[in-house]
Amino acid sequence: MKTINLNIKNMVCPRCILVIQNELESLGAFISTIRLGHATIQVPETVTKSIIADRLNSYGFELLEDKEQILMEQIKLGIQHYIEKLENSSKEAMLSDFLAHEIGKNYNFLSKLFSKSEGVTIETYYINKRVDRVKELIKYDELNLSEIAVKLGYSSVHYLSSQFKRVTGLSVSDYKEMMRNENRYYKSLSEALHDLREKGYTYNFSKKNDCLECKDLCASFQIEDLNISEFYRFDENEDAAGKSVIYGIETPDGLKGLLIDNSNLQNKTLFRRLSDKLKDGLNEK
Repeated sequence: MKTINLNIKNMVCPRCILVIQNELESLGAFISTIRLGHATIQVPETVTKSIIADRLNSYGFELLEDKEQILMEQIKLGIQHYIEKLENSSKEAMLSDFLAHEIGKNYNFLSKLFSKSEGVTIETYYINKRVDRVKELIKYDELNLSEIAVKLGYSSVHYLSSQFKRVTGLSVSDYKEMMRNENRYYKSLSEALHDLREKGYTYNFSKKNDCLECKDLCASFQIEDLNISEFYRFDENEDAAGKSVIYGIETPDGLKGLLIDNSNLQNKTLFRRLSDKLKDGLNEK
């Protein structure tokens, strides 16, 4: 058996530790220590770092060999650890002191190296990560904004709100509304239609060959020229023919309408193009 030290990128949560531990053990490794970003293992002579890297790469992890890259990952994990500590303690050290102690290096050295390597300052990276955590807590919808501010060490709700808008470009209320829209659930096709009509989707689209036609506008559109902004699927009954899909569609001129497909997706080519368009829209967001 031989001992190998592994520095691992993209370990961000306890589940990552579990996944990596399982994969390493499946290669015959004995785990001496494992934590976010690092593992010390003992493996048979036949198991190389290349074999380990290939196995971990399939799960989105990466072995780091470059000393600077290793240090950058340590700083990022240190910032993550700092945010976690904030959530569990109302009195925490300054970020600079915390990182210097956590990593064992002078903060000015860490700061200059991080800015050079990542193109942003440690402070900016930290602010972005803290706002990401605010977004997560908003999505969970278990705490109000005042409670989130206290939990993450903000001096006030106003400071949290202004920083949130500066980073995301959205006010907290706008972000909450966006989340409600993305997570909106309709119990029936008729409920969805009523609400979408209220939101301004007034025109009706239908399929015509490989295009979408809007008789209200006396016009036909290529799918590639349209924006698919809403999508809902309903199982109206146990029969496959009862399935319906609603697409919320916006034209290049900003006009909004609906396409209702209750044909059991018989036009598979057209449906695939609509699905691809929907995915493209989500990726852009």
